[in-house]
Amino acid sequence: MYRENLYPSEQEVVIQVNVIKMIQKKSMGSLFGRLLLLSFLILCFSCNKGSLDKESVLIKEELSFQLDTVFIDPTQSSQIGFIQISKDKIFYVDQAYGFVEEFTLEGESGGVKKRELDGPDELQGISELVVKKDGYMIRHDWMFYHYDFDWKFLGKSNFQSPATVSFQELQENPKGEYIEMYELEHYSAKTVQIPGGFLVTKIDVEHPLFNAFTTREYYREARVLGKINPFDGEVVEILGARPKTYEEYAFVPFHSKFDFHWTGTDRIYMTYEVDSMIYVYDPSWNLIERFGAAGKNMKTDYEESQILEVAFDTDLYRYSRKNMGYYKDVFVDEQNGLVFRTYRQGTDQQDLWDETYNPLRLQIFKDGQLVGDHPVPGRFRILGKIGERYVADGLFDERNEQQGFYLMTIN
Repeated sequence: MYRENLYPSEQEVVIQVNVIKMIQKKSMGSLFGRLLLLSFLILCFSCNKGSLDKESVLIKEELSFQLDTVFIDPTQSSQIGFIQISKDKIFYVDQAYGFVEEFTLEGESGGVKKRELDGPDELQGISELVVKKDGYMIRHDWMFYHYDFDWKFLGKSNFQSPATVSFQELQENPKGEYIEMYELEHYSAKTVQIPGGFLVTKIDVEHPLFNAFTTREYYREARVLGKINPFDGEVVEILGARPKTYEEYAFVPFHSKFDFHWTGTDRIYMTYEVDSMIYVYDPSWNLIERFGAAGKNMKTDYEESQILEVAFDTDLYRYSRKNMGYYKDVFVDEQNGLVFRTYRQGTDQQDLWDETYNPLRLQIFKDGQLVGDHPVPGRFRILGKIGERYVADGLFDERNEQQGFYLMTIN
């Protein structure tokens, strides 16, 4: 496990300046002194440009947690849906029946707040529920429906991209910078509102000449996040790229996914499925730092290929998701200097129903240092914090027809 800070601290700079002054004063008149000064400057430069501060290769288990379950009893339940939080409220979204129901932290219902085809906006479905500073947004496929905090409809917009190049250029010479190539990423979708009011969402590209199955440039140039104007749905900027770790593989199209957390201080934490590191960027995508630790007993001998036919190999896709190890979701608690990341270990068991049965573990980092690595339920995903407890989605018990959410308390 290691952490890399790409910028020297103030204390480091002061120490270096003082040492330089001392060398200049004591021995600048001699050849030895000049060589000593040159050697020190080279050392300082190399240390400040990405030197690795290796803290430990052993995990010291300092933080543990208590996981409590809160069951809810929705008006209807297909058990196809998800949990979202807003301040001290819990929302259960049933995607099959198409409604949003509010609950308290104790699991008491506050009633259904929104249904499909309810009202003048004619909501057609619910892919995501996004909490904004001035209300809520429901995304259904490529449409954004906006509401205030009382669920009054404010308007809707459609995900769209500006035309930056000709259609022929887009077809014959695709490049990672062409905004109109991108579409919404539907696997583990995530849309959030960032400081400044824009929406940011996961994006992907599936172009015959630019894709994860046959194109090396995809792994080097494809952007991963789209910044969207919430009023008209237009993509105003595409951000990011995948790390150089992907150069270690030929093509791993079923493990090109990622997750992000955009904090209130405009820090972007990124985790990628094949990379044990967590990368921290500023909004201009300058790398601030990176830290991480490899998961325990992960299966990472990924199937590599370079043929488009792999896209239609459902058996390989299922095996990649159900049986291989990969890093998954990231959540940041800036106030307490904590970063949480889940990962799937992989398994040789062949009769798993889906990837949620692939063993899942939760890493906890404190100021970049790994301080915990624990098993968690297969659908566990931290959503946010209410009071001193973290709220997590993923409590579905199909056998007993129960669902709810988790409350996690750090010990």
